[in-house]
Amino acid sequence: MKITNAFKYGFKLTSLNIKLWSLLYLVNLLFAGLVVVPLLFYLGDKLAFTKATDRLIGGFDFTLVNDFLNQYPEFLRLFGTQTVVVGILFILLYVFLTGGILTRLINIETDLHRLGNFWTGCGKYFWRLLRLSSYFILIHLAIAGLFLSIFNWSVEGGLDYFTSEAAIFFRAKICFFFYGFFALFFFMVHDYAKVLVVKNNRRLVFQDFWGAFKFVIKNVKTTFGLYLLLFGLFTLTSVFYGIADSFIHRMGIPSLVLFLIGQVYVLLQIGFKLMNLGSVVKVLKGGE
Repeated sequence: MKITNAFKYGFKLTSLNIKLWSLLYLVNLLFAGLVVVPLLFYLGDKLAFTKATDRLIGGFDFTLVNDFLNQYPEFLRLFGTQTVVVGILFILLYVFLTGGILTRLINIETDLHRLGNFWTGCGKYFWRLLRLSSYFILIHLAIAGLFLSIFNWSVEGGLDYFTSEAAIFFRAKICFFFYGFFALFFFMVHDYAKVLVVKNNRRLVFQDFWGAFKFVIKNVKTTFGLYLLLFGLFTLTSVFYGIADSFIHRMGIPSLVLFLIGQVYVLLQIGFKLMNLGSVVKVLKGGE
């Protein structure tokens, strides 16, 4: 019942925040444009917007990609540098927007029809949420390092010790499963900690970090069950999008259709993120 009520509340908050939903979509679209447009112009300059460009953009062609990288190796350096820079900028942008999103969701009664407090929350909680995110990045790196070490220890000796590669692959699947479980758990704790940072308005975020961890453990059936439900919907939507993408490429449907479907997918993913945070707000209110 708690999971259902929290899910409904998250859906209600999302449906009531069309302005916020639209704003986040536009921010994502502009950010994606800043990333993709320079690469498209680079490809167009090198390939002179020939049919090869359409093949690269419209779908993956291994032979063409391999020939292109052999002829223009500087593209890898450009793409690698841009990926790192864009990744850092996206994390900073996401952290910045999270403060505004949570300010609006927590104060939905007063902020429903105006976005002013959204921008105030973005600036007010940016550094606190950034510190909190840095803690969780360190935790995720530690978890990844731990399970990588466990995997290396479990396959020590390689094929000289094991009868086939299947045994090594089996151990990899086991390690990846448990890594995914712990990573998902701390992603969930991070969401609860973010809400507590904005809700409690403390300067020191470690109290909210520890408070979120204790709350999630104490209410693990509700918190983890709700998170699995939302994660399942997110995964299911991604699978359907992948199927649609593959079908469109096979049928030769114009790229505009794929672009429009991609935008619907982006809107749905933004909606799921808002639902997740809205549901967390509800669960924390119920646990007070």
